[in-house]
Amino acid sequence: MKLFMTIARDLADRDLRFRQILAELIANDYSLRDTADIAEQRQKFIFEPLSQLEGPLSRNVVVVIDALDESGAEATRRDILRILSACDVQLPSSIRIVLTSRPIMDIRQALLANQHVQARSLNDIEAESVTHDITRYISTTLKELGAAFSDKDVEHLAAKSNGLFEWARLACDFLRPRFGVEPEDCFREITSHVAGDASTLLDEMYTTFLKDLTTGSSLNKFRSVMWQILWSKEPLSISTLDSMRCKFTRKVDHFSVCIILGYMVSFLTGTTDLSTPVRPMHASFYDFLLDKKRSGEFFIDEADIHHELALSSLCVMQDGLRFNICGLETSYVRNSAVADLEKKIEKNIPLHLLYSCRFWATHLHDSPFDTGLANNVMAIVIGERILFWMEVLGVCKCIGEAYRALISAEGWLQVSILYYTS
Repeated sequence: MKLFMTIARDLADRDLRFRQILAELIANDYSLRDTADIAEQRQKFIFEPLSQLEGPLSRNVVVVIDALDESGAEATRRDILRILSACDVQLPSSIRIVLTSRPIMDIRQALLANQHVQARSLNDIEAESVTHDITRYISTTLKELGAAFSDKDVEHLAAKSNGLFEWARLACDFLRPRFGVEPEDCFREITSHVAGDASTLLDEMYTTFLKDLTTGSSLNKFRSVMWQILWSKEPLSISTLDSMRCKFTRKVDHFSVCIILGYMVSFLTGTTDLSTPVRPMHASFYDFLLDKKRSGEFFIDEADIHHELALSSLCVMQDGLRFNICGLETSYVRNSAVADLEKKIEKNIPLHLLYSCRFWATHLHDSPFDTGLANNVMAIVIGERILFWMEVLGVCKCIGEAYRALISAEGWLQVSILYYTS
């Protein structure tokens, strides 16, 4: 998590004095460049430079932290919430933080009890104001698309949205000019449903979109890709997804995710760049796919995906791990003292290998016993590959994950073998 690193960089871009102080702090402590400690990032990158400034920042600053609820699991957010709930004590009056989130329980409990936090729900905003903004958004977007819709059509769409911006965005995307499709037919399709609450409207829009995208065998490919995306332990890029799935058991799954993701720009980011992690445009899309009552034929359950991800991770490790993977000249110096270590890691440890090294045991834990899978585990943990695996975790500052992985794998092997032989 590099939240405060990002904020510090943006502050440095806006105030040359802050930039100079920050540069000196990093130059005097090289380890700060790679720190994953949220508290240290806050102190070293934000509070210390601000405290050393002579006078206030050159202008008022509003820091926007958007969609905090999508930053990871509750455990991932814990330290961030602890820091944000107390940051008013040290931040100067020229800095304000705007944070957006769905009303997740841990976020509400951490922030709403603090006097310095002013909360406002979108439900409290006047309906007329929301409708006005959505109408303006739809009108502007459709004009940019070159679509010929009347003011009455725009008003109809705005009323249909029931105050939901995400519905309006998807509706405009659905009305984009496409080969062989009349925009008027699309308009009638998305406005023909009876108005409902926000979740129902979104579900109808998602279903309409997906039915338009998936026909015949493409539905199976859609499920295959979304299985991998939804059940991976962190967002992965197209190139990483492809490198993992080429190790899947079934030959029918050995296709590039671009076949599906290339048509899903309305739902996901990272679909046009091979190196950008694929993420949902709106968290409700994943919620929709994971709820069978809502998504129906597009429901994505766990099925045997963890077996596939565990197997592909182990195969990637067998193929990719090697002695001195980064080509270091000596092992007698600390990693922090190795010149250009980050560049060596980027060059020699591809992201699909790093993902496999970090999460193979997690997927294994969620997989049913399989002798072939067990043999692949033994191929890693017995012999020299286990040392090469630890080396990757070490240079990538993930060595703390090794102990938990081995304990988890040992438990899986013991329980599974006992069950299998009983």
